[in-house]
Amino acid sequence: MKTGRHSGNRRPAWIRYNRFSLPFCRTLVAPMLMGLFFGMAPGGLTQYPWAPPPPALTGPTLGASLRNAAAATLAQAENVSRMADDWARRASSGSYSGDQFQRDLNTLYLQFQMLRDQFNGLASLALQLGSPRANNAVAELDAGLNIIAELPDFLASQFHAGSMDRQTIVRTCSAFADAVHEWQRELTKNSSRMNFVW
Repeated sequence: MKTGRHSGNRRPAWIRYNRFSLPFCRTLVAPMLMGLFFGMAPGGLTQYPWAPPPPALTGPTLGASLRNAAAATLAQAENVSRMADDWARRASSGSYSGDQFQRDLNTLYLQFQMLRDQFNGLASLALQLGSPRANNAVAELDAGLNIIAELPDFLASQFHAGSMDRQTIVRTCSAFADAVHEWQRELTKNSSRMNFVW
């Protein structure tokens, strides 16, 4: 067999310059794979299936940042209570269906999670004060949100058990909206304990 130029340890030119050769992989493919890997890290992807809420505006001082975060939290709480009131009105209609219920419940969960996220940002700022009064206010408000969160869970369990009726939805949504309004008042009342005053 005639070997010609390909004899010895030399590789043929088509192997040396093949696009799948090792040097090519090192120079082009490896960085692309690394970019994909690090681009898909948990920090690289959004944690929301919807547009994330805008971050609370930061101010030049911790007090200004607290005021801005509190204003954003109160605005989101207002959105949540308005959504619950609207849901109660829709549910009182005779044509309210199970599909509408599931959409409304998912929207309420989404809005409430956004409220929780806004409050968590406010709480992390308030805890930086290192004040026992601020820490207690954060703990009380957090406990209030935990209690409020049980109302949509109750509706979901009633729906899955097949024992849901429109009046239960209306009463629970009204109670939810009232509880969020009360939580807003507590947040405003605790403004001095958390060192932000409007």
